[in-house]
Amino acid sequence: MIKVSDFPPLYLLDNFEFPSPYEPYEDGFIGASYDLHPKRLLEGYSRGFFPWYQDDDGLFHWFVLNERMLLKTDEVKTTKRLLQKLRSKKWKFKINTRFDDVIRMCSTVKRKHESGTWINEDFIKAYTELHRLGFVISVESYYEGELVGGFYGVAINKYFSGESMFHIKPDASKLALIYFADILRQNGVEYIDCQVPSEHLGRMGGRVYKKEEFIPIIQKAAKGEIIDNPKNMECISRAY
Repeated sequence: MIKVSDFPPLYLLDNFEFPSPYEPYEDGFIGASYDLHPKRLLEGYSRGFFPWYQDDDGLFHWFVLNERMLLKTDEVKTTKRLLQKLRSKKWKFKINTRFDDVIRMCSTVKRKHESGTWINEDFIKAYTELHRLGFVISVESYYEGELVGGFYGVAINKYFSGESMFHIKPDASKLALIYFADILRQNGVEYIDCQVPSEHLGRMGGRVYKKEEFIPIIQKAAKGEIIDNPKNMECISRAY
């Protein structure tokens, strides 16, 4: 890790170390790395950082935002209409059955204020490897047997960070989130890290936390350490 600027703090993440998340970074941007090595990703997420996009020079930009949206798993807001869909026999929800399809569908989603997608082939390759190791989970919504929505995210011990969602049928991603939040709650996971605040997730119960609030929550849930044996994460998958 090389500090390339003091004001604002800026780092080249050339090894697997990360700086303090509490430094006064400009717009939450801490610096960049040459790759998304699994150990770098796990170390970063467990400290409160996340990679957002890759620039034209191939560098991956890392952030720790001053404000973060978290969703408590026991405070997810739903409606009578959504509950009816959850109970309908036409809808089914599964875990890790179509990860490749989910991440690629997420990569095609057009978002407001963005000209393209940050989920390029390098991101897909990196998170697919983390999925293989047991640290990335996909959640799928099926309607009459057809995949119509879902999301994927990083899971480290009791920490879960939702990365991206998609839907091709109304409410499909919302239903998957409600379903999965309940499973996480049953397994002792208190929060879903939604990263960037949004009105959509705010309406579902997400709340904005200051850095001084969310960093301890994240580090406690992830235990602030790298798990050398991926099977330690499979306890959540087996519970499904």
